[in-house]
Amino acid sequence: MSVTTRPTPEEGTDLRPPAPSRRHAVLHGRAFGSSLTVLAFLVVFAIYSVWLGDRFLDLGARLLNIHQNVPVLLIGLAAMVTLVAGKFDLSVSSTASLTAFLAVGLRTEQGMPFWLVLLLCAVVGLVVGLVNGILVEYLSINAFIATLGTGGVVLGLSSVYSGGGALIPARGEFDLPEWFGAMGSFTSRPPTVLVVLVGLLAGAAVVHTLAGMRPRRVPPRVWTAVRGVGGLAVTALLVVALLAAASGDGVSGGLSWLVVLLVGVASVLWLLLELTTFGRGLKATGANPEAARLAGIGTRRHVVGAFMIGGLLSALAGVALAATQGTVAPDIAGAFLLPAFAAAFLSTVVFSSGPFTVWGTVAGGIFVVWVGQGLITGGLPATWTDVVNGAVLLVAVALSTVVRMARR
Repeated sequence: MSVTTRPTPEEGTDLRPPAPSRRHAVLHGRAFGSSLTVLAFLVVFAIYSVWLGDRFLDLGARLLNIHQNVPVLLIGLAAMVTLVAGKFDLSVSSTASLTAFLAVGLRTEQGMPFWLVLLLCAVVGLVVGLVNGILVEYLSINAFIATLGTGGVVLGLSSVYSGGGALIPARGEFDLPEWFGAMGSFTSRPPTVLVVLVGLLAGAAVVHTLAGMRPRRVPPRVWTAVRGVGGLAVTALLVVALLAAASGDGVSGGLSWLVVLLVGVASVLWLLLELTTFGRGLKATGANPEAARLAGIGTRRHVVGAFMIGGLLSALAGVALAATQGTVAPDIAGAFLLPAFAAAFLSTVVFSSGPFTVWGTVAGGIFVVWVGQGLITGGLPATWTDVVNGAVLLVAVALSTVVRMARR
């Protein structure tokens, strides 16, 4: 009987695997994977700057693009919340269309106090989300089918309410409040205190995000110091930039109420998802429902809550849309579904390497808008907007997939 023995290493031989090269460490680092898509967009914008010059570098025009697309970005956040829970909500744009009709019609046609109109719009969004959650979690209907069905019902209700036509309010006894129209105007300026508060919230989000992007070779203590100093610097720059934009003193066209509202809503949603027990439970539910259930997390409650938050955000998007438009047409938010989901899915590759994120959704949505606007400024017909949205989404997700495969 023969016995196989392993050769003994010579004295002084290092049996540890070779240390990865600096290039390998960078390519396989989380910071590189989560910033690659941002760098790709920056390259595109640099090309636009050379090609179009001041026509693209006009800060006022770019802020106006964001202002006009706040409803789209809010719907993107609504879609993102349910995606975090591992579900799809195809009713978000229909809910926005219904609440846009209600925001204008309940005041100008039925003469309701506007505070009650806003409250009813919020209730409508919450009810639609609750129905979606019950259908998906308690009746076990596929989320695609359930939300497609509720979206059709909600869109039909908006047509019933409007009589199938557009709602154009006439001057009369019950006009929309002046502040509501001012909120939808690009020339209205928010107060300085509110701008500073929003900047501080956004800066806190940056500091928290940097915590999970530590390169492998940087010690935790060193990265904590870098994160603190860098976070303070970024927060200061954000506040200064927001104040400069809000002043509109020749530097830009000004920062509108709707843009500040978007950043404020995103900040609150980020706090909810990142710093609360509900947010952690929602992420665990989306990652592995069975494991989350075994860990004692109420997965049904979290999914229903995600649908209700999505419905509330969709309702807010409809109100913002009514403020910007003043008049409401049938299925006014229907065209927003694709760019909203594009923004939500871009969040997995913008400042992230897989999970859906709040700020990635906002930034991804803005990037898509600017890519399309740059091409339109360069002469591309506006009818190509949906083509651009879909193409950008496919390229970004493909790029993320390639990077993840290369990191294995």
